[in-house]
Amino acid sequence: MSSRYYQAAAAGAALIAAVTLAACGTAASPGTPASSTPGTPAPAAATTAAFNTADITFTTSTLGLEEQAAALAGTVTGHTATPELQQFAAGMQAQAGDAQRLRDLMGDWRQPVPAPYSPGSLPAGMMGTGMMNAADWAEINHEHGQSFNSGWLDAMISGYNAEVALCQQELGSGASPQALALARTMLAPRQSGLAQLQQWQHDGQQMGMMG
Repeated sequence: MSSRYYQAAAAGAALIAAVTLAACGTAASPGTPASSTPGTPAPAAATTAAFNTADITFTTSTLGLEEQAAALAGTVTGHTATPELQQFAAGMQAQAGDAQRLRDLMGDWRQPVPAPYSPGSLPAGMMGTGMMNAADWAEINHEHGQSFNSGWLDAMISGYNAEVALCQQELGSGASPQALALARTMLAPRQSGLAQLQQWQHDGQQMGMMG
């Protein structure tokens, strides 16, 4: 599964940049005063938080990767006895709120919000670098022990590589203060997790990881 999943962060950023998305939001124009009488306040204008295409790419693509990672975490129990992977999967629960924050941002921008992620069946907008297809899920669900560990690490590394690239792209090109803040919050934990996963992958290739 390594050749299918593993992709460098630079390749992830290049492919992510090709995502085609619809309109981007802008702040609404100031409203026209209802009366010109001096001292009469103008009615409040309805405004939409500013965002751009980079923000939409970040939220949509990262959402798919986050929900896929949560689904992968759920496969660990019953497929491997390796304590490191069990602990890592359990620790991913601390990041569970990030997916909901991404969905909330898309709703605030009145952008289409994808249906909840279902392994092997990708909603529109969740295609892209780091995402698994139906065959990938069928394979990993039938693996156990060391072969599961190898496939799981490949999938997680590919996904985290893509998330790191998306966060970095957002910080360089995004416009939404909320999306930028979320990208900053997510970047360091994903980089740290990626480094740990890559170390286990290297160790497993050198010695063979316990199943």
